[in-house]
Amino acid sequence: MDKFLTKKKLTELLVSENLDIKKYLGQHFLVDRNARDKLLSFAEISKEDVIFEIGPGLGALTEYLIEKSKCVYGFEIDNHLCKILNKRFGHYKNFNLIETDFLQTDENFWRNFERVKVIGNTPYYLSSPIVFHILKFLKKISLSLLTVQKEVGEKFVAHPGNKNYGPISILLSLYTDSKICYSLKKDVFFPKPEVQSVAVKIIPLEQPKIEVEKKFWEFLPLIFNNRRKKLVNVINKIFKLSKEDIIKIINKIGISENSRVEELEPEKIYQLYQMVNIQATVFPEK
Repeated sequence: MDKFLTKKKLTELLVSENLDIKKYLGQHFLVDRNARDKLLSFAEISKEDVIFEIGPGLGALTEYLIEKSKCVYGFEIDNHLCKILNKRFGHYKNFNLIETDFLQTDENFWRNFERVKVIGNTPYYLSSPIVFHILKFLKKISLSLLTVQKEVGEKFVAHPGNKNYGPISILLSLYTDSKICYSLKKDVFFPKPEVQSVAVKIIPLEQPKIEVEKKFWEFLPLIFNNRRKKLVNVINKIFKLSKEDIIKIINKIGISENSRVEELEPEKIYQLYQMVNIQATVFPEK
């Protein structure tokens, strides 16, 4: 099978199908075969793998995935692209096109699968929501490989003290081993994006550092909205605890009263959440 669309072939296809590229959907198509092969090498795909592909577009990754894996489920919401995908790959028995937003998949859907690999050149404006969605179903995922905007990828893997450090960095650190594994040049896409792109590899930890806890997820943006203020003042304002009680709490878990949340390790932030959750009479609803 050799169905890869170079820039020339892709533009010819767009003209023949009378298609406009929808930039509002974040459509930038991979048109460099070497970049495609290098990117997917990090997914270590085998014939036993079930693949969820997010936004297959015109099939830049799909061809390779169909050939190398057990089966592919492609999630695409653009009706025009779905028609082309069906024309190009519909005859392959191991390809299943799902004309639904990946973010709408729920427990009823996921329970049909044992373990999957999630792969995609994600629409950049949806990269973070996609990662949060993946985190909800980590027990069903063996690996995720996502192409995202460089600045977003740096947020995913940021450490304490870094300006990009935030809620998503913390959750990925506590539940996964995540790293930027590949940088993609702008000219491997058509149309050429205005931003740099990187591939982020996300592998769930065999033993997550904490259990999935919805209230903790809601706690993180509350305290990071005031990331540069002293922790004592932030908790006092949000959770209505006295400063004296807060100082006792944070000293008990080895946090200085002059600390800011952006300086704390993920495990310390979780310990802080547990203590606040016990003491607070007010816990704002999301």
